[in-house]
Amino acid sequence: MEQLYKKEISEYLEELGKELDITKSEHDAIVKSYEAVGDWLSKEASSLNYYSPKILPQGSFMLGTIVKPINPEDDIDIDLVCKLEKKPNSWTQKDLKVKVGDRLKSNSTYDKMLKDYKDGENYNNGGRRCWTLKYSDVAGYHMDILPSFSTDNLTYLFEKTFSASDEIDENDLKRLAIRITDTELDNYDSETDVENWNKSNPFGYAKWFWSKAMTSRVKLFSLNESVDPVRAYQQEKFPLQRVIQLLKRHRDIMFSSDEFDSENKPISIIITTLATLAYDRSENIIDAYSNIVNRMRGLIKDRFNPESGKYEKWVVNPINKEENFADKWSENKQKQDYFYLWLDKLEEDLNNLSNSLGKGQEYLFESFSDMYGEKVSKKVFSNISEKKRILRENGSLKMAIGTGILGSEGVKVKSHNFFGNNNE
Repeated sequence: MEQLYKKEISEYLEELGKELDITKSEHDAIVKSYEAVGDWLSKEASSLNYYSPKILPQGSFMLGTIVKPINPEDDIDIDLVCKLEKKPNSWTQKDLKVKVGDRLKSNSTYDKMLKDYKDGENYNNGGRRCWTLKYSDVAGYHMDILPSFSTDNLTYLFEKTFSASDEIDENDLKRLAIRITDTELDNYDSETDVENWNKSNPFGYAKWFWSKAMTSRVKLFSLNESVDPVRAYQQEKFPLQRVIQLLKRHRDIMFSSDEFDSENKPISIIITTLATLAYDRSENIIDAYSNIVNRMRGLIKDRFNPESGKYEKWVVNPINKEENFADKWSENKQKQDYFYLWLDKLEEDLNNLSNSLGKGQEYLFESFSDMYGEKVSKKVFSNISEKKRILRENGSLKMAIGTGILGSEGVKVKSHNFFGNNNE
C-alpha cells in the first residue's frame, strides 16, 4: 500500500516539475537566441573572429534544472559563456571584457538590449563579470554572457568528456576550466597572464552533475561548429533534476514573503551541489526527494580557517576542493541563518506532505499549495484530474483496493458523466 501512495505522490510531483519547467518552444527560442549571439561574435567581419569566440550555455539551462519565476512578469536568467581560444599577449581582463562588449554594441539590436537591462545600468562597463542582454518581456528571459578564455580545445574535450560514459577523469575535468574576468579584482586592468586570472569550471561541474544524475546511459549532448554544446530539449527529466526544481521552487515560495530579505535567500549552486551529493540514485521522485532532504544538512561541513582563527561552514565545490560555495556565509551571517531556516521549513513541509498521503486530495492539495504556491498547484491537480478523466472514458481507470487511489492499478472503475466535476 505504501508503494501505491508513493507512486501517487510521485505522479503529482512529476507533473509539478513539468509545470515549473520551460516548454519546448521556450527552450528552442533560447537556443536560437544564443546561437544568434554566437554567430554575431564570430562572423568573419567581427573584431573577435581571429580569437574563435564561442557561446556555450552553463548553469541551470545546461543542467536542465531551470524553474520559472513565481511572478510570470519576471525574467528567466540564462547563463552563457563567451569563450575565446586565444588572445593577444597584451590583453588584460578589462581588454577581453571591453572587446566582447564592443562587439555586442556594434549590433543595434544587442546594443538596445544592453541598454534595456535595468534601464541602462552599467551599460558602459557591464556587470561585475558579465554583459546582460535583456530580451523582450514577451520572450521572458535575459542572458548573462561571461567573457572568458581557454587555451584548450573545448570542442574536443566536450566530445571526449560528455559522452555516454558516466566515469569521471579528473584531469579532463580540470582541463575544462576557463579563465574569467572580474571588475572587482585589483589586477582587472593590469594582469595579462591568464594564469593569474580567476578560474571557473562550469563545464567540469556539469559533467560531475550528469555523472550523478543519470539513471541510465544516454548520450546527453550534440555538438556543432558554431555553438557547442547545444542542449537538446529534455521533456522527461531524471529524478535528481526534478528534485532540484522542487527545492528551488520551495525556496522561492518561502523567500517571497516580506518577512525575509530575498537578497540573502539560499543560492542555487549550494542547493544543487548538496542535492547532488545527497542523491542515492532513487528512481522514484518521492524517495529521491526525501532522502536528499534528510542528508543535505549533514553535508555542510565545519572547517577551521587559520586566517580568522574560527571554524566556518563549508559546501565544497566538487570540482575544486579548495573552493567554498558558502564562503559568503562568514561575511553575512543572515545567509547562513536563512539557509538553515529553509532546511527546517523544508523538512517540516516534506513531513507534512508524507503525512497527507492517504488522507485525500484536499490534504494533498493543501500541502502542495503551502510548499509550491496555490496557482501552480491548482494547475497540477487539474492536469492530473483530466488525465484520470481520459483514462476513465477509455475504460482504463482503476482503483487500488483498500486505498481509494485512482490510477492504472486495481479494480476497474465504471464510467459516469460527472467525473470531470469531482475536482480530483
